[in-house]
Amino acid sequence: GCTRSRTSGSPASATAEMAGNQGPLRRFGSVSHMHDVGGGSGIVRQDFQTLDYDIDESTLFQQELQSKPLAYRRRLNLFRWLICMGVGVTTGLLAFLIDVAGENIFAFKFWLSGSVSSRALNATGSSAKAWVSGLVTVAGLNMCLVAGACALILFVSPVAAGSGIPEVKAYLQGIKVPRMLRTSALVAKAVGVLGSVTGGLIVGKEGPMIHIGSVIAAGVSQGSSKTCNVRTMWLKGFRNDHDKRDFVSAGAAAGVAAAFGAPIGGTLFAMEEAATYWSQPLTWRTFFCALCSTFTLNLLLSAVKGEGHFGALSHPGLITFGAFLKSEANWDLRELPIFAGLGLLGGMLGALFIHLSKRLSTWRASRNSSAGVRLAETLAVSLLTTALAFCLPLALPCTMAFANSTTATSADGSPALAPPNPLVIALDELLCPDGHHSGLGAMTLSSHEKAIKMLFHANPTPSTVNLAMSATYFLFAFWLGILTYGLPIPSGLFVPSIMSGAAYGRFFGELLGLYAPGYSTTPPGNFALIGAAAMLGGISRMTVSITVIVLECTTNITYLLPIALAIMVAKLVGDLFNQGIYDMHIELKRYPMLPEEPPHRRERLQAKHVMSSGIRTINEVERVGKLLDLLNTTTHHGFPVVAKSQLERSASPSHDSATFPDGRPFFERKPRVLGIILREQLVTILAKKKAHNWRPPPGARAGTLDPVPLTSLTLTADDFLRPWFNEMVSHDFIRMSPAELERTIDLRPYVNEAALVTTQNSSLRRVSHLFRALGLRHLLVVESCPTVVGVITRKDLLMGGEEFLQPGTECDPEVATAPLGSRLASCGGGLSDAEAGRTPLGGPILENSPSSPFTSLWRNGLATLGLRGSLYANGRSDLTAPLRPAAAQQGLLDAPTADGPAAVATGSVTPLQPVVRMPQRENRSPDA
Repeated sequence: GCTRSRTSGSPASATAEMAGNQGPLRRFGSVSHMHDVGGGSGIVRQDFQTLDYDIDESTLFQQELQSKPLAYRRRLNLFRWLICMGVGVTTGLLAFLIDVAGENIFAFKFWLSGSVSSRALNATGSSAKAWVSGLVTVAGLNMCLVAGACALILFVSPVAAGSGIPEVKAYLQGIKVPRMLRTSALVAKAVGVLGSVTGGLIVGKEGPMIHIGSVIAAGVSQGSSKTCNVRTMWLKGFRNDHDKRDFVSAGAAAGVAAAFGAPIGGTLFAMEEAATYWSQPLTWRTFFCALCSTFTLNLLLSAVKGEGHFGALSHPGLITFGAFLKSEANWDLRELPIFAGLGLLGGMLGALFIHLSKRLSTWRASRNSSAGVRLAETLAVSLLTTALAFCLPLALPCTMAFANSTTATSADGSPALAPPNPLVIALDELLCPDGHHSGLGAMTLSSHEKAIKMLFHANPTPSTVNLAMSATYFLFAFWLGILTYGLPIPSGLFVPSIMSGAAYGRFFGELLGLYAPGYSTTPPGNFALIGAAAMLGGISRMTVSITVIVLECTTNITYLLPIALAIMVAKLVGDLFNQGIYDMHIELKRYPMLPEEPPHRRERLQAKHVMSSGIRTINEVERVGKLLDLLNTTTHHGFPVVAKSQLERSASPSHDSATFPDGRPFFERKPRVLGIILREQLVTILAKKKAHNWRPPPGARAGTLDPVPLTSLTLTADDFLRPWFNEMVSHDFIRMSPAELERTIDLRPYVNEAALVTTQNSSLRRVSHLFRALGLRHLLVVESCPTVVGVITRKDLLMGGEEFLQPGTECDPEVATAPLGSRLASCGGGLSDAEAGRTPLGGPILENSPSSPFTSLWRNGLATLGLRGSLYANGRSDLTAPLRPAAAQQGLLDAPTADGPAAVATGSVTPLQPVVRMPQRENRSPDA
């Protein structure tokens, strides 16, 4: 009932990157309909590649790994900790430079504009002219700063626009967003965020710090920079997608820790919002990286803030809320409904923010404006923001100068509210009588951090002026935040969310203090804190990490329950209307992100309904010329490798005739799957003019091609270390002679024998879970009835196979680490199965690398997916008892994914014998 028609022009795809060039490909179906971006476009972008987080289990790499002593692995683990420390220290250092530079720019801007305004007042005696001169000065400086930030995005690194959190989330799920981890993106992000924040826009630098930390982690861990054309070899052991992902996760946590001084919150952020894969060692390293980041920033800031002495660690992050002392942070049970109400309002406002932001972003994208138009739009928003910051204080009366709350102290006991800047002082002289102060002007014409602290701590006594001020500031921050987010500038959304949430929370605190003073004794600023947390939850839709981040910023755990309650209610209410802001922008950018679960309407689909047919395969021993033609005529990145065809029954053994009534043969040849090989591996082999074993073309006379020593042609694992290769190759690029094009290459040592497979009847839900949990790039689909030879449980992984580790057995370290050439030569080299005297079911590569199946199953099967057992299959027809060590020695492991004891699917650790499923025989490629 779930079958659907197929056309060769648009095949559905669960393995789109292996499909043939038959037209526009659709990736995994559960995301294709979700990316509905204006104009009815529901197709994800096709120009993105995906990353392969699965570990390469080829013979070459396994031999390289097994040949290393235990000390090498310990040294690698030590290097992981040292790299995490380096990433944390570097992120903290860069955050320090951004903070210090921002403070100096703010100080210069406020000093210059205040001086110009004061001089105009002294020269003309006109308050209006002085006010206009201050406005013009600030507007000019802001537009210059914003123009610089926008130019960096438009002309240096477009991917550095926004917060970068959607890009980091996409990368950690396996999407290779072009240029997001380049040095150019780091420079544009770090310098651009300075311009956008100091330019007065309603943005924050905390969100971009997550992207900055990720770029630093990618560069430091790989020891290379493609932008700077630097490539070292001292960290070559980590130059793979799997390790790079782990370091990027740690870098994202370091960015959060530097932004908020919240190492625990940063670790939880990476776990909850960013990564789809996690492990206990990664948790510790990520937390250590975050600690190094916040400690470095704290230590460096102690030298420039002028409070205490060097080493007075009172500035853990780029933004702090001031200390909410326990003496005034008590709350009553009857206030819980108010906190829940603030969460309800935060969820509704967050949903409105996301909806309007989506509409605005869709409209901007539909215009397809030039760089000049986008720059002009950004400058117009900057001018509007500056004009409102100057004009809104005119609408409210002046009050007595702001007083600090008794709770408004820093960690060292100093007041949390700094004195007003020169511009605010000059504005007070123009608008207010002596001894009075423009509270709204002090917030709109100061840095965002100072404005937030004023909402939390200033004027603890409720008043109608504070009520009007909070409402006006909420409208200012909320609507300008919507207008600003999505412009081509580096911009974070944490600070705008906190500003608007703190404003409406302060509004309700003032309202409660004025009209129900006996109901609550909580200061209005504490309601602002709850409102800020609710708004963060309503916009970002994060829960645990946001709760911990807010708590770490307040240094008080008393409000844990109210903050958690408000955030959870905000998320639940917001989810009723739309998805979070970062998921929304992922959808708008059409990243092929997989949701947690497939949509309900697609749950009935199976792997056979979404897979691509017409797969281009490679033989285990292949001609060089054919490989070049395949690389030049296809664009996908994974090629299944098949062994020589063998006769298999097409009907039951009871069939007496050699053919079916319709003429189909009783026996037919079907390819046996060995594994998968990637495009970059093939290009590396060809570009270096090396291979494991050259053989003359069929029918050639002996001695036509000069024999080449086997050892001189053997590639090493270092040859495949993240090469910067061309997608398309040519004969001229490879520089091979016609004779060399007729050579054949034995690809078996380079094939990933642990290529994961699934049966054609696997549900879409399970396929989606495999891609998300294991970070897959490709998933082979095989027929549903391979033969089962055993079952593996957790106990087998822990205790089985000990007899095969004894001296002289095939798993003996001396045997397992024998030279690759001698091992294959002893097994028959490049000869066929029959010529080598082997059965077709057990290839030499598997028999000599028995440990890789256990590693893969442990890491990617039982431990990650939470399996209870795993079926173990090959092409034989016998079913044994639960896993025997003899079966493990053959290296044939599979994890079940379909109902029935004979079904085999993910976690293949062998050259599986099931055939490649090709439903459309008439559309099959001649090379398949």
